[in-house]
Amino acid sequence: MAAGVQRKYYMLGGKGGVGKTSCAASLAVKFANHGHPTIVVSTDPAHSLSDSFAQDLSGGNLVPVDGLDSPLYALEINPEKARDEFRSASQKNGGTGVKDFMDSMGLGMLADQLGELKLGELLDSPPPGLDEAIAISKVMQFVESQEYNIFSRIVFDTAPTGHTLRLLSLPDFLDASIGKILKLRQKIASATSAIKSVFGKEESQADASGKLEQLRERMVKVRELFRDTESTEFIIVTIPTVMAVSESSRLCGSLKKESVPVRRLIVNQVLPPSASDCKFCSMKRKDQMRALQMIQSDPELMNLNSIQAPLVDVEIRGVPALRFMGEMVWK
Repeated sequence: MAAGVQRKYYMLGGKGGVGKTSCAASLAVKFANHGHPTIVVSTDPAHSLSDSFAQDLSGGNLVPVDGLDSPLYALEINPEKARDEFRSASQKNGGTGVKDFMDSMGLGMLADQLGELKLGELLDSPPPGLDEAIAISKVMQFVESQEYNIFSRIVFDTAPTGHTLRLLSLPDFLDASIGKILKLRQKIASATSAIKSVFGKEESQADASGKLEQLRERMVKVRELFRDTESTEFIIVTIPTVMAVSESSRLCGSLKKESVPVRRLIVNQVLPPSASDCKFCSMKRKDQMRALQMIQSDPELMNLNSIQAPLVDVEIRGVPALRFMGEMVWK
């Protein structure tokens, strides 16, 4: 990344089906068109990022997006595939499959500690928050790796509301889990000297504790990154329906409690005024106006910068369409 250029992170989230992916992809295209090397990451299990770009982005690796002059890379994280790999790996003798898998997640240190204690049974099933652990480990790659140093904009197409909030609370979950692991390790190590042979390198308790503390600090670093008002913004995407606006209000309130910066609300798929006598259009428009009025009076949403994105008569698919949408939304 060029000297003096600050990296910015944008997380787009909201109720499923409101158009988060299209908004995230169009924002990424906008950044790339303005000369910002950009990565767009999907942590949504639905994975429509490939559909948005009309390009296969599966596989869990960074893929260059076609049709742009400036660097734009996309990445789909597949939690379901990861869970299957996790279960398969946990059945392998010696736990090496689990170790390799957790290494790929950036959680190898945790696997080391569990393996040394012969606690592979704790890895027999995916832990709560595995989806978010995968996402958060990818974030750390972006933050720490020189390989991604050129990228000045990172856009996240997040999973639906509940998943997003779990990602933010994952460091607390790991903190509690690591504490339990350390206590268990101490009990086992003091119970019998035979256990010491398991450690191989005769690693001291202090060294082991230090590794786990390092893991905990790594997770906390990510959480603090997403609370950084200078580098991070969470953008809520909704549609003009009472249900979607209500969920957006709850999401906004939860994000504020987590001290995550929220400044903008994208209201997607707004019907333009109709000059025809279409009764369906007229009724739909009235319903949408009711939802828009809710936003204006909602204590959580009313102070956000609300941006209306019109419902268009073309499918937003491919870079040209995303560029078109970006010009309407990201002014």
